[in-house]
Amino acid sequence: MTVAALPDDLHLRPARVEDVAAVAALEAKLFPDPWPRHLFLQEIGQPLRFQQVIVDRRGVLAAYLFACWQVDELHILKVATHPFYQRQGLATLLLELAREEAQRQGGRGLILEVRPSNRGAFMLYRRLGYHVLGRRSRYYSDGEDATVMFLALSGADRSS
Repeated sequence: MTVAALPDDLHLRPARVEDVAAVAALEAKLFPDPWPRHLFLQEIGQPLRFQQVIVDRRGVLAAYLFACWQVDELHILKVATHPFYQRQGLATLLLELAREEAQRQGGRGLILEVRPSNRGAFMLYRRLGYHVLGRRSRYYSDGEDATVMFLALSGADRSS
């Protein structure tokens, strides 16, 4: 799905302070260890960030992505879709926009962590070309490890 293919009732834009309450509420609904509201608030407007939301025509949050630059890699911190809008390509669109941003900025690649138990997200990342780098032991607050995944850009090799 391209931005042009986004349904007419949905709108993509950079995240704003007024989005934080809805982002934090959706985060709490979807994740067992959600970021608290103040962490999203701290991210808005900071340099070296890429944050996008998709909202419907009433302004209701459909999906979001928060990422930050770590040297030459764009780190996907958070990506989520409201259950009503899941399986409609919104997360794929946001991740593709992040990839385009990383390429525009001359990044080497994108990196993220995902729960091994989140098979749907893991398979999405694989389909988009991410590969497994390793694990972060006991990364999540409940003790679950994180699978670290990387998407190289422009022929960049993670090991170089």
